[in-house]
Amino acid sequence: MATVFDLLIVHENKRYAQQAAWEAVKVIDHLEDELSRFKPNSDISRINNLMLGERIVLSFDVFNCIVRSIELHNETNGAFNIACGALLKCWLNADYTLKNPTEEEIENAIKQSRLENIVLHKEDYTLEILQEGTTIDLGALGKGYAIDAAAEILSEWNINCALLSAGRSSIRAIGKPERHSGWSISISNPAHKNVIKTFSLSDISLCASGLIKGNHIINTLTGKPEVKKAGSWVFSQNTADADALSTAFMILNDEEISKIIKEGVSAIVINNDSSGNLAATEFGLLPRLCDLV
Repeated sequence: MATVFDLLIVHENKRYAQQAAWEAVKVIDHLEDELSRFKPNSDISRINNLMLGERIVLSFDVFNCIVRSIELHNETNGAFNIACGALLKCWLNADYTLKNPTEEEIENAIKQSRLENIVLHKEDYTLEILQEGTTIDLGALGKGYAIDAAAEILSEWNINCALLSAGRSSIRAIGKPERHSGWSISISNPAHKNVIKTFSLSDISLCASGLIKGNHIINTLTGKPEVKKAGSWVFSQNTADADALSTAFMILNDEEISKIIKEGVSAIVINNDSSGNLAATEFGLLPRLCDLV
């Protein structure tokens, strides 16, 4: 997944907390080997090297990630799309600077990036690709899924106060430190870095997407690097869902986002337009504010 995971555990027994943390790290490492497109022997890399007509047997976790990704694709009306590898390759250099593809190259990449090109066979946990050039990228969901899996391990160890983070853009708050109402987490405007709000989080996940790393988000609905938001933050009980939705919300307008928001999910977005309007728009019932700046 090419990112850094951080685990902060509050517990009276340091050695016990360290043991629990190592077990959680083992799960993250295992998922890295399965979910990362950067690992040559991962399930994702093997999928991306399939020949037409071939099938691959998926691991339990990869299968579940793809199933949930398809559901989120439908829930976001196609805005979240793990089959976007061809479009990413078409538009982005290795350093995330933009290429200048031809219309023919873009049209071909759009054709290769349709989720319908991926077929899951649930009876035997296999997958096949129907279109040559179709590749999968779980980067917008994998980090969150790994955090959720690590949180399950900590729960088995009866760890009830911890903060898990992946790349500092995917966060899960478990419980709350003693004498605090929750974990104090701030979100900042990606344009000028000023703090928008500071939340007191407990037993909830927060995931962020933005343009701070460059044009790494391709609008799979148009096939071009066109985003409607400068930044998006999603709160949810499930980190994987928050991870995926924060990416999807970058290419949707406010009306489309409002239709996706449901119970247990809330969001803050900042529009990306030439008018200089950087006001934050809120959706759903946000977590408790720790401080308002």
